[in-house]
Amino acid sequence: MRWITGIPRLILACGVLFSFSPGVSLVASTRPALAQRQSEDLNRTVYITRTGKRYHGSNCRYLRQSRIPIKLKDAIAEGYTACHVCGGR
Repeated sequence: MRWITGIPRLILACGVLFSFSPGVSLVASTRPALAQRQSEDLNRTVYITRTGKRYHGSNCRYLRQSRIPIKLKDAIAEGYTACHVCGGR
């Protein structure tokens, strides 16, 4: 396949029309927004229990007995992993 440089291209994918120019990355334009969202996500509150090693979302069924609030970044730093049921959401 031969590419013609300098000409914007149109792609129809899943009913959405995308336009791009060769050599221009779509990922680069979304990185600042993604970085901000990841930063906000790490500062959200999740919950741990007295005995477990998983963090949970506020509505998880495993939070019946103990519910200790903690920031997600702190939970990860302490070795907690996401609950397999709620995913920490």
